[in-house]
Formats: sequence, C-alpha cells, structure tokens
Amino acid sequence: MIDFRLGMVCNCIRLVVLVYVVGYVFWYKQGYAEEEKSVGHALIDVNGSTYSMLAGRATPWDSIDAATPALEDGAAFIATTIAVTAGQTIQNRTDPNLPCSASTAAVDCPAMPPLDYGVCGGVQCYNFGWHPSYSESDTANTTVSELVHADNFGIWLRAAIQFPSLDAQRIFSTMDAGEPTPYANARTSGVSVVLSPTSATIGEGGSGGVAPPDYFTVGELLSLAGTSYETVKRTGCTIAVNFVWNCFVDSAQACVPSIEVSRLDLNERRRGFSYQYAHYYRPVSKADGGKETRDLYTVHGIRLLVTSMGSGHKTSLSAIMLQISSGIALLWLAGFAADFLMLHVLPEKKHYRTYKQERTPDFSDLRNKIAEVEGERKKLRERKNRFAAKLDVT
Repeated sequence: MIDFRLGMVCNCIRLVVLVYVVGYVFWYKQGYAEEEKSVGHALIDVNGSTYSMLAGRATPWDSIDAATPALEDGAAFIATTIAVTAGQTIQNRTDPNLPCSASTAAVDCPAMPPLDYGVCGGVQCYNFGWHPSYSESDTANTTVSELVHADNFGIWLRAAIQFPSLDAQRIFSTMDAGEPTPYANARTSGVSVVLSPTSATIGEGGSGGVAPPDYFTVGELLSLAGTSYETVKRTGCTIAVNFVWNCFVDSAQACVPSIEVSRLDLNERRRGFSYQYAHYYRPVSKADGGKETRDLYTVHGIRLLVTSMGSGHKTSLSAIMLQISSGIALLWLAGFAADFLMLHVLPEKKHYRTYKQERTPDFSDLRNKIAEVEGERKKLRERKNRFAAKLDVT
C-alpha cells in the first residue's frame, strides 16, 4: 500500500514537471525558438488645418504652422495654444516675472555682474534683457491664440522593424500598407482593446482626399491615452505611442504589431509640454535705424513620441534539445519530492517513516568484543615472537 501511494505521488509530481516544461516553458514561453530583441523605426506625418480667433479676426493654421518642427525622428508636435510677445528689445526695466519687496530686495533681486542691475523697482526687479517679458497675464504685450479643433489634425503612423541575427533579409513593416492595419491586443492606458483606425477622410481643412491607412486624429490618440483635447489644450501634454512586435521570422504569415498609447507627463508639478522660439529682425521704419528686435513665440501643444520595438523568434533545433534535456534533468526531482512529502508533510508521515526506514540491531557491544579479541590475539603473537627469539639465542 505504501509503495502504491509513493508511486502515485511520484507520478503526480512527474506530471506537474511535464506540464511545466511542455505547457509553460516549451509552448507558452516559446522555448522552442531563438529570440532576438530589436528596435525599429517609426514615421509620423501630420495633416490638416484649423483656425484661431483673435480680436474678432480669424487666422488659419495648417500643418506647417501648427506642426513645427515638421520633421523629427520618431516624434511630432502639434500646437494647441500659441502666445506671441511681439516687439521685444534689449532694455533695462522691471520684469513682471521677478516680484520683489523693499525689505528683501537683496534676496529677490540678486546682482548679475558685470551687468549690475539687481535693483528692486517697487514690486518688480529690474532686469537687463529682452522686454517686454513674456507673461500670459500681460495682455497688452502678449497675444494668446487658441487653435480651434486642433484635435482634428490627422496623424499618419507607420513603423518597421528587422531582426538581422535571425533573418537579415526580412523586414516587418506597415510603411506600404494598402489597408488599415488591425492593431489587435493593443494596450491603451492599461486596458486591452482592439484598435483599428477608422478615419475616412483627411481632417478638417486638408486636401479632402481619402485618408491613408493607419491614419488617426489627435483626438483619437488623446482618448486612447486616457485624456481629452479640452483637458490639454492650454497646457499641452506628452503622448507615447509604442509599436510592439512579436514576430516569427520563419512564418509565412504577416506580423501585425500591437500598440501601447500612454500619457507621460503625469507629474502634477510638471504637467504639460511647451517650448519657445524667436523671430529676429530690425525695423527700418524707426528714426534710429531700428534696434535689434524679436518676436517671442511660446507654444503649448501635444508632443508625440513614437517608438517601434519588439522581439523576433525563429524555430531552433538547439533550443528544442535544450528544453527536452532540461525536462529530463528535472524528472529526478519527482522521487526526492515524493519522499519529502511522505516523510515530513503528509498526515501519515510516522507510518511512512516506519516503512521507509529499516531499524537494525545495536552492534556497538559486538564491536567492543571484537576489539577485545583482536587485542588478545595481538598479545599472543607478541609472546610467540619473544619465545622464538629466545630459542634462536640458545
């Protein structure tokens, strides 16, 4: 009965090992294939147009105005709010961005040698630089334009990847897709969805033609990232779009990537995205011939970061042999685990131990008796040797 139970436990453990090796390691984790990690390429095209209203006048904004810079490696920017501080010149005057008080002027307005202008002018520090300074609250010098329906701008996303150590010739790509790519099993904001672009025409103000495959609107990408255009149009945001590939290079079927869309600017103290650039010129209409002047542009908008990465697989005889040999090597654990369970865990462990361990008589007394006999024999041999020596002498 004990042998039967022990055999049953061993067989159960062998079955668990077999399921782990074959089911989990070999099949689920694709242990029968070689694997290579790789980073691919991504292209972004922005299309469409919109407008802004300022002082009752409409200003058009197309993809050239709103998507600046237009060409970036794996990134794009779509403006949502543009503030212009026009006519800045180099002056020494108070700066609204540097508040101060007379009692703490030395701390609030530190001197900057050799331009020693650390002076508090009432409630603001004097600052030697470009004035008037940028401030959205200074409506007299800064005009703010909000782009209407900038969420309708279209984003054409394309990606490609290659696994050269597995197959130096094959390239997986959506660059030349003729139909929308069904991005199955996409993860957006932690939720799995089936994602496929559905925009039928190029966005508002565009060429009016049929949209290319894999064409999304800014609003669609913001929704997939768990936010909305109304939430980010004043502050901007940073969105990551990751193409994730899991391809078998020796398979005849096409490899379709999944997409992960997420918002990156999650720090409450540093939310949003903006940057500044300036346009420099010298007005020739002024009496002094024109000082060096600039128009400062402060742009808030949506920053898109697109990456293409993944892993390639190829069926390998060496990987198969490695997994089989590992499974065989693990089978010896069945007997050890069965013995451990039956001797230390199961309720009948005392009975199992009785049958597992065979008790023998105590031979310690017999060992002592044998030692005494050997001692007597040694003494007898010594006496015989002394007697023989005496006979030789006589």
